[in-house]
Amino acid sequence: MTSSLKVAILILGLLCPCSADITPRGPPCDVNSLTREVNELEENLAVNQLAILHLLNRDPSEINNERMSTMESEVQEELRHLREVVEEFTTLREDLITVKNFVYVGKFFHHEGKDFYVNREQKLSWTDSRRWCQVRGGDLAQPTGDLISFMQRVHQLFLPYVGSAVHEAVWMGASDIASEGQWFWLSGTQLPNNFPWDGIQPDNAGGNEDCLEIICQRDGITFSYNDHVCTYPRYFVCEL
Repeated sequence: MTSSLKVAILILGLLCPCSADITPRGPPCDVNSLTREVNELEENLAVNQLAILHLLNRDPSEINNERMSTMESEVQEELRHLREVVEEFTTLREDLITVKNFVYVGKFFHHEGKDFYVNREQKLSWTDSRRWCQVRGGDLAQPTGDLISFMQRVHQLFLPYVGSAVHEAVWMGASDIASEGQWFWLSGTQLPNNFPWDGIQPDNAGGNEDCLEIICQRDGITFSYNDHVCTYPRYFVCEL
């Protein structure tokens, strides 16, 4: 599925009433059904294209007049069906992208070939944050490339929501839950040796700081990667 469609599907999930702030419910906000519908449309499009090619590539010498007439009808029917599928697919995509552009401007951003969404409406534990992203077709953020610029972008989007607090923090998609001191992205890739931790971090203070967060300071210029207790409620960043 294309990245733009994943973004659109996530947005539709954001518009839905949620139970426990995690699971969308009720038509037309069933994100899983929408995902299946988009996949089925893509599959139908491919099947119809192959059917038409098969009919058009038949050897004319093998086809009598009666069969040719039948085949013409089959081709026309397949073309009609193909046009319907394309029209439905295009409409669905345009409607969802319209929602993205006019309702949630500013919370989505692009980094190193990936799309991300900053959730700044609700605080959840690291596990529930991940589930929130997964229900909407994504996962907690696992950026690549320039990790400082990624952190800076999150900070810029998040700063207006720090308010009177000294700082706020957002969950990211990495932990050392499996083995203390061995930090991995959810994809299974180990964090690089030059990962830009803040100062002496990760320090595993209290013996149970196993999840990665970005701390956004109220001063507007300070932000950092830190380890923290996974059960604490935090805002979070989803990767699509």
